[in-house]
Amino acid sequence: MTFSNLLPRLRPRRRILVGLVSGLAAVASFGLTGGTADAGRIVGDQHSPTVVERAVVALGAHDQFSASGTPGDFVAYLGARDAVADAVAVEIGLDPVEMRAAWARADTQHQEAVLAAVSQLGKPYRYATSDPEVGFDCSGLMAFAWGRAGIDLPHQSGSQINASARRDRSTAVAGDLAQYPGHVMMYLGVGDAVVHAANSASDVELSLSARDVRFGDPQG
Repeated sequence: MTFSNLLPRLRPRRRILVGLVSGLAAVASFGLTGGTADAGRIVGDQHSPTVVERAVVALGAHDQFSASGTPGDFVAYLGARDAVADAVAVEIGLDPVEMRAAWARADTQHQEAVLAAVSQLGKPYRYATSDPEVGFDCSGLMAFAWGRAGIDLPHQSGSQINASARRDRSTAVAGDLAQYPGHVMMYLGVGDAVVHAANSASDVELSLSARDVRFGDPQG
């Protein structure tokens, strides 16, 4: 067999090898640039549209399972939820496996509240507001997210934490409130990761907050 006859057989293999090498390089680059923690800041996109898109899909999957109760819909929901956890972890520069595990430890109401909160990334900060069409302030975002999960919260950060069952860092789970005087956030279950309506300069965002906070479970 001549070399020219071998070329058609070799080229597909070469394309596969090139594709594998390119894919590995992309993964390595993604791991290095996906976002790293640095004194409360993240390198990734704290208003990530990817997180928002995946959260909307996961909420739909959650609703489908809630309506049907079938194992297949439950598996679909778990996959969609994990996809959101992965995207959040990458943006903040944390371990996706750890984020998935943290969300899985929370009950389904907490999970729904987390998904509802991160589905609003990038929405404008609006004082005393809890409306996806208009915007949110800090307690407004918590009221919206937990309202989606069936829990009514008052619209004020101190009132929200006071109405919640006290938790500490060792017992807090994803979806719990994390509050300090004048501000309330939602804990994402890993390290200092939170989602919150910060201020008019940054809107609803993912963040790393090293503040000393009180944790609370809105379920009571």
